[in-house]
Amino acid sequence: MPERDAALGTWIKRFLMEHLPTERNLAVNTRKSYRDSLTLLLPFVARRCGRAVERLKVEDLSVDRVTAFLAHLEQERGCSVQTRNQRLAAIRSFARYVLMRDAGLVEWASGIRAIPLKKAVRTRIAWLSAESMDAMIAGPDRKTAAGRVEHACLLFLYNAGARASEAAGLRVEDLHLPERTGENARATIHGKGGKIRVIPIWASTAKALAALSRDRPPGCGAVFWSRHRKAYTRHGIIELVERAAARVPELDGQRITPHVIRHSCACHLLRSGVDINTIRAWLGHVSLETTNIYVEIDMKAKEEAMKSTCPGDTGEEPRWKAKGGLLEQLKAI
Repeated sequence: MPERDAALGTWIKRFLMEHLPTERNLAVNTRKSYRDSLTLLLPFVARRCGRAVERLKVEDLSVDRVTAFLAHLEQERGCSVQTRNQRLAAIRSFARYVLMRDAGLVEWASGIRAIPLKKAVRTRIAWLSAESMDAMIAGPDRKTAAGRVEHACLLFLYNAGARASEAAGLRVEDLHLPERTGENARATIHGKGGKIRVIPIWASTAKALAALSRDRPPGCGAVFWSRHRKAYTRHGIIELVERAAARVPELDGQRITPHVIRHSCACHLLRSGVDINTIRAWLGHVSLETTNIYVEIDMKAKEEAMKSTCPGDTGEEPRWKAKGGLLEQLKAI
């Protein structure tokens, strides 16, 4: 247990290296997000205190300085409200960790944990039509090695509704690509929080992935390699999608990301008649509430629902045009 006068850095190192992986068993990406939040916070607080990062104490991390740091993220770094809240969640988790180990810091920890999250306005969900998605997939030059990788990656992202990190983490051993016809090809996806899901894949996707897998040397499990013969990173997948979108004239001026393809996958599944709970499992959502956004944004589904519930012309005079005084009209309701 850290001493009461231990440096802030000592608390943070034990929080990141012992508490998060051992006691909470958080996923690697979540731990990295917490680490990045605190790494950004420390220099900011040090500048406000006028001392080196190594000499900061817990009490230097005051409510006013954390609040100023959150404002700095939005106003100077251009971060979204969601990012601001994500950083605050990491700081509040750290304060809770300190509180559990030093009751003398209860007032400090309570102040930090009382800093409220800011309400975020839900941004408009962007998704592509089937025609635009097909144009993106058809764009790469499959006569080249790089083009074959881009084509296979776009197919996989669309087929599986995968996140960029999930595509980057896809390994050869995660693929089941039977050579005999009649068997279903599938991919095992390692999602957020260590959750695993298995997705059936199209014959075209399986064929493209099988071609990439055959080219991999022993010991390299990554499916998607860059032209430098290194495994694609999450940012590499994002850049790959941006290159593919730039080839489609209809998408000029739009920012197309792997998440837009993920949204497109969900919307197209919904339009094909796939039930919402299956889509939830397909995308790896924990809550059905998260998946319900696709029902809300699909105008075609809303129009069909409106048509199915629109009353026909019965020939009856609408109630609001009924004759008589107000009392008679009210009685007729």
